[in-house]
Amino acid sequence: MRKTAAILGLLLLFGLFAGCQEKEEQQEAESASLEIQTTTLDGDAFTTEDFADNKLTIFNVWATWCPPCVAELPHLQKVSETFQEESVMVVGVLQDGVTELGEEDADVIASAETLLEDAGAHYPVILPDDGLQQTFIRTMQYFPTTFFVDGRGNIIRRVEGAREYEDWSALVREVLEELEG
Repeated sequence: MRKTAAILGLLLLFGLFAGCQEKEEQQEAESASLEIQTTTLDGDAFTTEDFADNKLTIFNVWATWCPPCVAELPHLQKVSETFQEESVMVVGVLQDGVTELGEEDADVIASAETLLEDAGAHYPVILPDDGLQQTFIRTMQYFPTTFFVDGRGNIIRRVEGAREYEDWSALVREVLEELEG
């Protein structure tokens, strides 16, 4: 009985330590300033300077194989249109557009372009570079995951899972109020 209690105690202690370590890594990743140097699906350059003048940039990491990701594309387009005047930019990050070797996957990119067109989504969609892999994708547990980034490149909020326009709109307003306050 004592042996079982001791083993359970050690497992509990190990579980608490592992959870704290994971949380610290997540906080470290989210407090780092974001540096981007990549391309859009169209092959245009996209860097940190492309969003530095915005109050808020919403980076939505999605994949073509993810039905909830695809379902929220039109909602994010509406967010992009609604909040453009308030200096808010929506940027998609196509996680599966780059292979494990860092090479563009032409078939996935073509599929993504079709999905975006069908959804009426015209905001920029970029391919993940090393910085995005380390800052966003490495820390993700769910698709889609969305990161709210201020004009200095600081990640200020992370949202897991898909949302509809009303939910996104409320979140954007909340974050904008936090930035102004």
